[in-house]
Amino acid sequence: MNTQIPKLLTIFLTLLLFPFAVHSYEIKVMPETVKPGDIFLLTIKGATNPVKISFQEKQLQYQSIEDGRLISLVPVDVNTGPGKYDIIVTQGKTQRSAGVEVIDHKFKTIKLTLPKGKVSLSPENQKRANGEAVMLNKTWTPNTSIAWDSRFTHPTNTEISSVFGVKRIMNEVKTSVHRGTDFRGKTGTPVMAINSGTVVLSEDLFYGGNTLIVDHGMGLYSIYMHLSKFDVQKKESVSKGDVIGLIGSSGRATGPHLHMSVKLNGISVNPESLFELDL
Repeated sequence: MNTQIPKLLTIFLTLLLFPFAVHSYEIKVMPETVKPGDIFLLTIKGATNPVKISFQEKQLQYQSIEDGRLISLVPVDVNTGPGKYDIIVTQGKTQRSAGVEVIDHKFKTIKLTLPKGKVSLSPENQKRANGEAVMLNKTWTPNTSIAWDSRFTHPTNTEISSVFGVKRIMNEVKTSVHRGTDFRGKTGTPVMAINSGTVVLSEDLFYGGNTLIVDHGMGLYSIYMHLSKFDVQKKESVSKGDVIGLIGSSGRATGPHLHMSVKLNGISVNPESLFELDL
């Protein structure tokens, strides 16, 4: 009698009944608890390309890095309600999930009284602002190639004056949500790239004034507004810590400061949550 047959049968049944034994991989979420508007890091260890990753019914980009792990930066929209949300990873016929908890967070509300011209736009200015919004939407083109180098750093050595998510009610009639972080600074204070990437925009915009946008790869962009001067131009490569401009008050600013925002896959996220990620 061939003694190999029972062994082969056992292996066949194991593969049939326990497919995860062959396609085992580990999913890690950092941090596991976030606020609305935050960004988190998803790491997959032991999986081979290709995989599909979805969060809130959207497909996520991912990148294979040198140690064989797959990583994905995941945005949580500022309007996401509290609760636990699944990240679904599919490889072939194998599907696994991990969870991230979005906590209930109340953003600060402030009321402002501004000159009418700062709240209601003339038809000419409205037309300009609308055209620039269309142009900016075309800027957020996903790029699967990672350009950043380890952790992200602050763009200035100055204090934060206004945090992400603050709700502003202007003249009791118009409401906006602050989708960035404001840093104090006198005109001429250096502004540094928060990480490596390529400049994809350096223009004078209606709202942002002199505005720089840096593409860091994988759909991640940093935006620097109200600058008094550009030190780099479109298509230039920058490294983390390079001076890219100077703080100013151009555009719709009431005084000199840096408004810095971060876009990931077209979603505005809290820059401070990006600075905290261990990349």
